[in-house]
Amino acid sequence: MDKPSQLMPDIWLLPSYFPIPGAGFLAVNAFLISSEEPVLVDTGMGMEREDFLQALESVMDLEDLKWVWLTHDDADHTGNLQTILERAPNARLVANSLAVLRMSSAWPVPMDRVHWLNSGDRIRLGSRDLAAIRPPLFDNPATIGIYDVSSQAFFAADFFGAIIPSQSKRAEDVPEEDLARGMISWASTDNPWVHMVGEGEFAGELEKIRQLSPEWILSGHLPPAQGKTDRFLEVLAQVPSSPPVCPPDQAALEQILAQMKGRG
Repeated sequence: MDKPSQLMPDIWLLPSYFPIPGAGFLAVNAFLISSEEPVLVDTGMGMEREDFLQALESVMDLEDLKWVWLTHDDADHTGNLQTILERAPNARLVANSLAVLRMSSAWPVPMDRVHWLNSGDRIRLGSRDLAAIRPPLFDNPATIGIYDVSSQAFFAADFFGAIIPSQSKRAEDVPEEDLARGMISWASTDNPWVHMVGEGEFAGELEKIRQLSPEWILSGHLPPAQGKTDRFLEVLAQVPSSPPVCPPDQAALEQILAQMKGRG
């Protein structure tokens, strides 16, 4: 896990990368809105628990954390949720009800500390006005991204994600061709249903984000991007008609394992 970086006066990035053998890297980001009532957006990967907690505590006291906004209940977004709720006694969990109920089958989610939200809802946390928005692409029906009115930042869950050739601090550091290819590939892999959607219907969903016009794209799986919304939407408009991505099979795994053994 990398060190936290301050994207703007009141938003911190808690960045990490997950290597995809033979393909590159996938960013795994969490974010902290350090406002009057601090909000942690997602909780990183469980395999990096100590590093994640150390990174978070380097920029805030967990006693002061008021909210944990879970964009969805996939493992790379919930990895440290239980520990954070234990160590941050004043924090409440903001999430879709389905996500909370599913997590409750694995561990005792403190329901008296939960705030349920659906896409389209708005919540005011101190001086912060946050809107719950389901992105046009999602691999989990409980997904609720965030539009932060104050910063004009869209915390987009898996949407706008991309597998990229190397670890980069900002999206603009990735060559445009590599970024477009990685974004289309990720969208197809993470959302295979998109190839069953009509281009017109999908374009209508993308237009909703264009009308929102976020200045910042803060995806869980892309380095932070500023002023790139229109370009990214142009790239993603190609996904329904692009060739579906076929995930690696057992033969590919055996090849990867042989390569790893050869390096050893």
